[in-house]
Amino acid sequence: MDARHDSRNLNNPFDYNPNRTIELFALTPDEYIIAQDVACQHEYIDAQFCSNCDYQALRIVAQINRAYQGLNELVAICTHCRERYSFIFDISNKVYQSWLREQLGEHYMQQFEGTPRKADPNQLYFRS
Repeated sequence: MDARHDSRNLNNPFDYNPNRTIELFALTPDEYIIAQDVACQHEYIDAQFCSNCDYQALRIVAQINRAYQGLNELVAICTHCRERYSFIFDISNKVYQSWLREQLGEHYMQQFEGTPRKADPNQLYFRS
């Protein structure tokens, strides 16, 4: 999968950021997964295999809003064996926050006061 697939397609869903970068899905030094929009978080989980039964059948069952930490946590369960997983996405990064600001307009309010996290260059998901 290319990190910028369909990047200029006006038919992209509203939860898709057309300005995704090579840092999409990279890990931060704290091992959070870089998210650059809402859609990519679901895409990432959809692509995972259960480590218990090796099925690619994870379903999101909960979202834990940790925006005040610059994070979003999604909890998923394997639909085959019921193994549980927690995925913690970094949403403090500039790509995500710029996209969110554009989506929300005057309703945008930055909830995370810290320095935006950056991808660990040794932990890129996509290679250039």
